[in-house]
Amino acid sequence: MLALFGPTASGKSAVAHALAVVLGGEVIVADPFQRYRGLEIAADSPRAEARAEVAYHLVGDLALGEDSTAGGYAARAHEAIDDVAARGAVPIVAGGTGLYLRAALCDLRMRPAPPPEVRAWAEALAADPAAGLAELEAHDPSVAAAIDASNPRRLARALERSATGQPGPGGDIWAAPYRRPTLLVFVARPRDVLTRLIAERVRREIHDGLRAELEAALAIEGLARGPGQMIGMAEVRAIVAGEMAPEALEDALCNRTRRLARMQRTWMRRMQPDHVVDLGDGPAEDATPEIAALWRRRREGVV
Repeated sequence: MLALFGPTASGKSAVAHALAVVLGGEVIVADPFQRYRGLEIAADSPRAEARAEVAYHLVGDLALGEDSTAGGYAARAHEAIDDVAARGAVPIVAGGTGLYLRAALCDLRMRPAPPPEVRAWAEALAADPAAGLAELEAHDPSVAAAIDASNPRRLARALERSATGQPGPGGDIWAAPYRRPTLLVFVARPRDVLTRLIAERVRREIHDGLRAELEAALAIEGLARGPGQMIGMAEVRAIVAGEMAPEALEDALCNRTRRLARMQRTWMRRMQPDHVVDLGDGPAEDATPEIAALWRRRREGVV
């Protein structure tokens, strides 16, 4: 298979789509938020015209009241990949998050879910980052020193592990072998270019109706924890509550997305790609011939 990863807004989705057209492939998306119906703008999900041209898997398969788990995603991703390969097409995995990308490519030993009361305690504590970090520092200072306390989901998961004595995801995620022969490609951009592309995407999403989409999701009774934590939810919730001016939304989303990109670059260093493509300031699709040629050589055993 072919797998592409890179920071948000780098253009990896466009590259994956172009490669699927050229190689006769289908795209398996490694992104928990693109799984949700009703968050297509916020998650930058593939549009109808793209899905009419290329088959996409693990997109829009969950309602907003359902939670996406890495274990559940892995089972469905493996099924999709095996089906695509069995039909003679090329499975192209594009992500997303490190955990979901590795879950698609490897057989990971997933931790069992904690008891509901522990999860509820951890998420309530993580809603106050200072309190959550203080609790983590008291029981697991080394983890607290490395955690991004501004990310409530990561903080809550760390608190869960601390409370239950379970190990972190650590080594198994990064050391597990691939299920199938895989060419892993990192799609890179210079930092200043990525900053501009993030701003352009945020402006486009706001123009396309991002705020209305998120307000509709927030109004749903029984909104699951996962979709409720994506970038934009907290900001729109603050606007609705009168705690943030609507005109501040664009800058807030750009800032959070840039922080996400920085965190993604941190875990990406551990992915050990077979090939790095620096897109510079050009169209993402310009990388298609180079990656397609490399994939064909790898398939034929030349490299």
